[in-house]
Amino acid sequence: MISQIEKNASQVPMQKSAVNNSAPPVRSSDGRSPVTILMVDDDPSKLLSYEVILKNLDEHLVKVTSGREALEYLLRSDVAVVLMDVSMPEIDGFELADMMRQHPRFQETPIIFVSAVHLTEMDRIRGYQRGAVDYISVPVIPDVLRAKVSVFADLYRKTRQLQQLNRELELRVAERSKELKLLNEQLQERVAELESIMRVLPVGVAVAHDAKCEHVTGNAALSSLFGMRAGDNLSHASDDFYKIYRDGKIVPMDELPVQTAVRTRTSIGMTELEVHSGDNPPAFLLASASPFFDEVGNVRGAVGAFFDVTERKILEDTLRERAELLDLASEAIMVRDSSGAIRFWNAGAEALYEWRRDKVTGLNAHELLKTTFPVSEKEIATALATKGRWEGNLVQYSKSGREIVVATRQALKLNSALVLEINRDITSQLIAEEALRRNDRLAAMGKLAGIVAHEINNPLEAITNAFYLLRSHPSLDEEARYYAQLADQELERVSHITKQTLSFYRESQRAIEVSVSDLLDDVLALQQRSLQMNHISIEKDYSTKGHVQGFPVELKQVFMNLIGNAIQAMPDGGRLRVRVAPAMKGTPRASGVQISISDNGTGIGVEDAGRIFEPFFTTKSTKGTGLGLWISRGIVQKHDGTLRFRSISLSSGRGTCFQVFLPAYELNGNS
Repeated sequence: MISQIEKNASQVPMQKSAVNNSAPPVRSSDGRSPVTILMVDDDPSKLLSYEVILKNLDEHLVKVTSGREALEYLLRSDVAVVLMDVSMPEIDGFELADMMRQHPRFQETPIIFVSAVHLTEMDRIRGYQRGAVDYISVPVIPDVLRAKVSVFADLYRKTRQLQQLNRELELRVAERSKELKLLNEQLQERVAELESIMRVLPVGVAVAHDAKCEHVTGNAALSSLFGMRAGDNLSHASDDFYKIYRDGKIVPMDELPVQTAVRTRTSIGMTELEVHSGDNPPAFLLASASPFFDEVGNVRGAVGAFFDVTERKILEDTLRERAELLDLASEAIMVRDSSGAIRFWNAGAEALYEWRRDKVTGLNAHELLKTTFPVSEKEIATALATKGRWEGNLVQYSKSGREIVVATRQALKLNSALVLEINRDITSQLIAEEALRRNDRLAAMGKLAGIVAHEINNPLEAITNAFYLLRSHPSLDEEARYYAQLADQELERVSHITKQTLSFYRESQRAIEVSVSDLLDDVLALQQRSLQMNHISIEKDYSTKGHVQGFPVELKQVFMNLIGNAIQAMPDGGRLRVRVAPAMKGTPRASGVQISISDNGTGIGVEDAGRIFEPFFTTKSTKGTGLGLWISRGIVQKHDGTLRFRSISLSSGRGTCFQVFLPAYELNGNS
């Protein structure tokens, strides 16, 4: 339900105010942003005197001579304070104030009444009840009027500043909250990934339970490597149980990673160890450790992780012999272990992914390349474990951020945890295939259009000749002759489209000067019945005739498509707004005409916005061909113009606004 103020304002004719208002200053003399002061009086001389008195405030002064004009301006603009006469024809000051208070936008707008007659106390009370904040009697004292208006203007300006600051603060808080939420989600995902890795990998874990490392225990995986039982104290084991080497030298117990982390109070990175236990073959481990701290910062123990890389070491020796041969291959070849860590990276991989071999060794391959898999990683691991190989396409990213699509072949060696991965770049191949499919589709569309145009051309000529005879028949009155002429023009447009399709390479006629507003009126007249049947009201706002150089038949086709789409988007009725205004667009800036066609219908979904101008794409199920907007944009581009759209949010839902910009300069003679 619209308010009383909107009902009264809608009855105001669309014309300029009888009193001219100067353009608002961009900045006042002291750098403040000017606010609007609305002055309402049916006596222009009083308005002029108020303007002279308030001019030094450097605010935007607006003069209107009636309550209806005031209502119209209030609906279009924000006002800091209203200075109005009490006694006015049609709508007096009290009625205007009462209407303003019914609208939520103006409930807090200050109102100062000016009265040339004596007001009783009851009149004053009546004014205060309707929202007046002050009274000024005639004759007006300039200093008093300036002081009162200045106070309310400054209050409005500061209120707006506070509102702006509050919006900015809310926006910053929302952005920060969003960032924190994203970081928290990423952290949770990372924790989940780490937990999953720990569950599926046979990782040895050692824990020092005191600051002197006198009691160190390991899990089953680590104790098995050391030839001990799970839970045994590894610190008290003798050399008979195990010996640990690093770079061919025995490592003392107090220099192992866990003990070193406790002693240095710092984390120990990956270090390679060689473990000899009993008669078992040597095992190779990658070890790291990190200390524990209590509440006051004292070391209370440490934890160490030990990865069995024995199979990797054996395979590395084998791969090292074949590395030179693999470097000759053009494909990207890598070898990774069961944790995803890169163990081999050939020259082809360096060229494709832009990462040097020494920078990626030991890193997780698919985390480094941000790999997107066509199926789950668990399914790939299952295929490798059961079949020994898996093939598919992966989406990956190079060091510079370039997206790459690769055809991958992965193989798992029997009785080994190492995976050989061979990736071939097929990005250019996929792009070429997609381009070929698009060309085939456009070719089919052109063939179909030519067949349809050829079939309808002959009967179309007969209908055109019949309307030519009908238009000049003496039995027709003026109205019938006018509609016959309109029908003949539309047949001419259809004929033009047919000829344009059949003779695709022929030159079109030279562009002429046309009036955009006249073309729109012709289209609206043809659509009048559809508008009435669908209970759609029309709002036209032509601030210019919109003279441009162009092809009127083609432009009329564009407007017919856009207005027809708007009507179909409002099956339950609505409002169609058509606006023509001068505009400046492009680089360099060029003058021209902007045509806006808006509706408050069903709107265009976000998922469809990116494809709305594609051929054969439609949101109307079987009712549409999907060619209307595609053809319309081609016609507008032929006129060196632009066709854009945006979805708009309305109180009753959503809507769509299409904007056509046509330059005013003369087009080339040929299409």
